[in-house]
Amino acid sequence: MSRLLTIWLDICLLRAGPQDLPVSRVLLGLTLAGYLAVSTLLSLPGYRAFTSLQIALVDLVLLLAFAGSVLYLTGNMARINQTLSALAGAGTLLGLIAMPLVQSLYRADDAQQVSLSVLMFWLLLMGWNLLVVAHIIRHALSVILPVGVAIAVLYTLVAMQIISTLFSHAN
Repeated sequence: MSRLLTIWLDICLLRAGPQDLPVSRVLLGLTLAGYLAVSTLLSLPGYRAFTSLQIALVDLVLLLAFAGSVLYLTGNMARINQTLSALAGAGTLLGLIAMPLVQSLYRADDAQQVSLSVLMFWLLLMGWNLLVVAHIIRHALSVILPVGVAIAVLYTLVAMQIISTLFSHAN
């Protein structure tokens, strides 16, 4: 297990790629479950528990659809297991790092109470998350990093729009 954590950490540090993870359905299932749990916890400060779970499920479905679509369209479906394990594992790790920031952001009564350092760290973490997704996509598709960045940004914008549209009135 520590070997897997090391690989996911190395993926987050851009030192490893999805190809470094073992091809395992059990690992994929556990990784997706961890991603779902962390995504749910990240939504809890702003939403009721059931709504947080719904948001996390939509997020997970979007991740599955995104990775599956991109790999299918490029003829790289053989890489789906490792790509999803990398995306979900890295997302879980970065989500765990984001938890205190999310708590801090929701505790503030208004935008003026949020400290500049929390905002800067949040923006840095969001940028790093985009870079990690781009890095994983770059390896999964065997493309250059700017192409991975473009795909990661497009995915993130679409996912954010879908989730905000579906849950804009929930609270």
